[in-house]
Amino acid sequence: MSEMRPLLVFVHINKTAGTTLRYILRSSYGARHCDVEPWHGAWSDPPFSTADLRRVRKLYPRLASIAGHRISGHVDLEEDGTDFRYMTFLREPIALCASRFQYQLDYRKKQGLVFEEWIEKDWVRDAQTQRIGGTTDPNDAISVIDRKRMFVGLTERFDGSILQLRALRAPDLDIAYAPVNVAKSSNVAKGLLADPATRQMIVDANQADLELYEHVEREVYPAQQRAYETSLSGPVVAFREGTRKGYDRRNLALYGLKQRVLLKPTIRLYRGRRTRGLVQALMR
Repeated sequence: MSEMRPLLVFVHINKTAGTTLRYILRSSYGARHCDVEPWHGAWSDPPFSTADLRRVRKLYPRLASIAGHRISGHVDLEEDGTDFRYMTFLREPIALCASRFQYQLDYRKKQGLVFEEWIEKDWVRDAQTQRIGGTTDPNDAISVIDRKRMFVGLTERFDGSILQLRALRAPDLDIAYAPVNVAKSSNVAKGLLADPATRQMIVDANQADLELYEHVEREVYPAQQRAYETSLSGPVVAFREGTRKGYDRRNLALYGLKQRVLLKPTIRLYRGRRTRGLVQALMR
């Protein structure tokens, strides 16, 4: 029987240090990494699917990793001969929610956004649980993590998490990094957390995420740590003073070139009413 080919599948939850992890994947695999989205539309349902993966494979036959905000843990990707290695990062839910609101103001330029209205939106509440499990029931997310043997890192323990990730899921990962997309200011987030009324609203909106995060802290992360400690039969590069803190610029360039020259234009043609049939025919 031929050996299964591994594919890292990163479920990227906004404001959990996911952009830094994406850069690690790009730096490690270059043109073998793909930032993906559903081919029918970047932000319209359904999420990234098996059919989307098949199309990506036509362009990336040596694919090593995929990442994206529209990859969901509860959506099963299927491909013969592939060992899907799912992974995600979680962040303490109260801090995460406040940070996501600040992001809407600073980067999405939604200066007129009212917190009391924003916090009531379905996609805001229990966002981590929803992305992994597809519902606001933490037991659904926990079930997905268990069933898929999903690696779960913690933003607050980022260095330890990527050491575990390398040892347990991706031995060829280049884990040298520099932080990316760090917020320039956290004043708005701090203000929300300091105010008892708005903090309570955040707590109320993230009860499932709090339960999920507690489970990961209590059960999943310690289990990964134990497995990491016993997997060191061979050498694992640890972080030390003087370790290179940066990325492989050649691989970043190769990743970017393939995305801009091949993937993005092909998706645009696929979405075009007059050109979609041609792209579908070429990808059979």
